[in-house]
Amino acid sequence: MTISIKPVVLCGGNGTRLWPLSTPQHPKQFLNLLGASSMLEVTLARVQGNPVDGLSFSQPMVIGAERHGQLMGGLAGNADILMEPVGKNSAAPVAAAALSADADDLVLILPADHDIADLGAFHRAILAGAKAAMAGSVVTFGIIAETPATGYGYIEAASKSGEVIDVVRFVEKPDLETAKSYIASGNFFWNAGIFLFRAGDMIEAFKAHAPDILEAVSAAMPKSRQGTAASFDTAAFEACRSQSIDYAIIEHHDDLKVVPVDMGWSDIGDFQALWERSEKDENGNVLIGNVRAIDCKNCYIRAADTSISVAGRENTVIVAAGGEMLVCDMHTVQSVKELAKA
Repeated sequence: MTISIKPVVLCGGNGTRLWPLSTPQHPKQFLNLLGASSMLEVTLARVQGNPVDGLSFSQPMVIGAERHGQLMGGLAGNADILMEPVGKNSAAPVAAAALSADADDLVLILPADHDIADLGAFHRAILAGAKAAMAGSVVTFGIIAETPATGYGYIEAASKSGEVIDVVRFVEKPDLETAKSYIASGNFFWNAGIFLFRAGDMIEAFKAHAPDILEAVSAAMPKSRQGTAASFDTAAFEACRSQSIDYAIIEHHDDLKVVPVDMGWSDIGDFQALWERSEKDENGNVLIGNVRAIDCKNCYIRAADTSISVAGRENTVIVAAGGEMLVCDMHTVQSVKELAKA
């Protein structure tokens, strides 16, 4: 038997930790950060066809901001597109994904801007999770944590090993000492924000835990579409409460499973992560665009619309884009979000 999965790619977000490359008008999911294709295109390419025996993917859906409609239309290929007039965090689009599918359809929720190096491991994890989802569980995917990262949320599992494990709880981004204790225990995994469920089960979860969001999204669902694209009703969608799927549903749901997976995952959440995943020269530098660098080591230097000349720098991020210039130490990249706000 082949299990069919309906992929739904969440394409919202501004990616402000990669400013000035990523901006609200042109955020990171639409950028070619790691090659010749955008993050959205790469994400959609992962969920095409029949990647492993017993698993297939149906027509994907992309849900994102109406203001990015042209960008989505140009990059989403044959995917259906559902456009939000305003951002309402992740609970509303997940409810829409469930409402747009048949009750027994298996729906896979994917962020549009993550990098996955081992596609085989990714697809095998989906196949393992699909069996639990068919039995009624909401399934998430826990990244086997190699370092005590403080930039990710964590999933505590009931045991250290197993193909599909009961979830004990979700925890927010910890401080360093707490993260170290999580790693030492062996039964905590990074929360990648990837979910798999039967559409009808997720609708029942919304009825139990966030009925107001389900009601608002149901009222806002499009009545017609132009080609592959459609938009929520503006007034009805604006009335929807803004909340993440984690807070609205996942933290309250009883039947949760986690599939631990080591698939070379990164959310490309800041410039250090982007530097780590990018091709480097013999000195550890990532040099993109019209860049001249002398005596530099372990730097990320990218010129999108000008030229940059640099000498004698180490562990430094220098990015010019959109008339803005960013210079920061590689170890202070978390400050970029505040600079973007400023």
